[in-house]
Amino acid sequence: MREILELEYRGLNLLDEISTVEVAIDLIHKVIHIYDTNQVVEPEFNFTAKKYQMSDGFYQMAKVLYDKRFMVTENQSAEHWRDALTWVFYGSKKSIIKYEGLTSIEIPKEEALNVENSNQPFYEKYRARIM
Repeated sequence: MREILELEYRGLNLLDEISTVEVAIDLIHKVIHIYDTNQVVEPEFNFTAKKYQMSDGFYQMAKVLYDKRFMVTENQSAEHWRDALTWVFYGSKKSIIKYEGLTSIEIPKEEALNVENSNQPFYEKYRARIM
């Protein structure tokens, strides 16, 4: 069984309204799952680079998590901590976006809903909601 710590983060969405993001932290596998349907911290598409990039809202949330010392090792900078984790975003887009290190992977929701797809670190509670 995986040890998951669940919490909520409140931030401003694209309409400058306060919205809540659900965060599930998998301490053992060093994966942070983010359920964000209100576009508070979800990655933004950079049309110039033709890929997703982290949003300002994400960096603000990551700083809060870093300051709370979740999975931070001694003398680890916020940037190194952030890049050492896997971040999985479930939200308003037609895909799940997974960041490992500095690489983003876009996983179509249809593929994510395939139960046999066990090689991805999905959080079942959030995966079930995107159907």
